[in-house]
Amino acid sequence: MEIEIRPVRPGDHDAVRRLAPRLLIGVDPSRPPELVRHAVDGWVRDSLAAAGADDYASWVAMAGDTVVGFVSVTEDEHWCGQTDAWVGELVVDERQERQGVARSLVARAEDWARERGLTRVRLSTGAANHGALAFYERIGYEPTDVTLTRELGAAPGG
Repeated sequence: MEIEIRPVRPGDHDAVRRLAPRLLIGVDPSRPPELVRHAVDGWVRDSLAAAGADDYASWVAMAGDTVVGFVSVTEDEHWCGQTDAWVGELVVDERQERQGVARSLVARAEDWARERGLTRVRLSTGAANHGALAFYERIGYEPTDVTLTRELGAAPGG
């Protein structure tokens, strides 16, 4: 299958939004689903709106005239002060998994980072998104931070 990676266009927005629910895979199940979906919709909406800004880019993967994947990347300051590339969203149509689409999209985001003189790319995914975690490991990404959470019960005596 021939895949073309090109900058996102306004006519792609609906197709990208249709892929957005796949960004919910592996999200902390203790979080309210309606709030999580609202947040993901906001991320995608903001990414599409920012496409083409000086410090922001997004691309789609095309199989013929069909959008089968999307990636967004921006500059982001790490807490240590170094500026990295930050992959905000990476999503691929489930029917196109394991076809090289995600790898091609990540490679384009990495090229964008190199073109800007950045030396590191960061991203995050849900801890239970085992497929994504395995993919990122296969292409050379490694965990550097871990976020832990704990549900609190009622206070003792309360």
